[in-house]
Amino acid sequence: MPLESETIAAQAEVLWSDARALTECADRLREIEAGLEAGGAAPGWLRASVNAHLAACAEAAADLAEAAARLTHYAERTGG
Repeated sequence: MPLESETIAAQAEVLWSDARALTECADRLREIEAGLEAGGAAPGWLRASVNAHLAACAEAAADLAEAAARLTHYAERTGG
């Protein structure tokens, strides 16, 4: 694999890692959300805030995964 392809593949791996980290963050926020719902005492604004952050993490994880997949594909194509 030429150096350029290796560099692109390395960047794709960073994006995959970031996507996994954000997916784990979303999972933790889902657990927090479930705990807040089960407790029933949390104010609505707190649940709304957790839900907004959960959605942002999930969306960012999906975007990073898509970018990583595209970079991986590009690195494979340019790798000769």
